[in-house]
Amino acid sequence: MRRGYLVFATDANIPPEESGYREVYATEAKTPNQAMAKVRPITDRRRLRVYLATGPYRDELAEARWVALA
Repeated sequence: MRRGYLVFATDANIPPEESGYREVYATEAKTPNQAMAKVRPITDRRRLRVYLATGPYRDELAEARWVALA
C-alpha cells in the first residue's frame, strides 16, 4: 500500500529567511525512505525531511511540486 508523503528539501547554504531555502515535494511511496529516494535526484544535495501528507504539514500539499512514480 502506498501513502502520500511530503518531502522538504532545505539548502544549508541559503539563510532560512531567503527564498529558495526550502522546496516542498509531494509523492506516493510505500515507505518514507522510498519517498526520499524518489525526490533525492532532483534536489541537488539538499537536506531532506519526509512527513506523511496527512500529518502536521498537510497544508503544504497544495503548493508542493509533484514527483511522479519512477
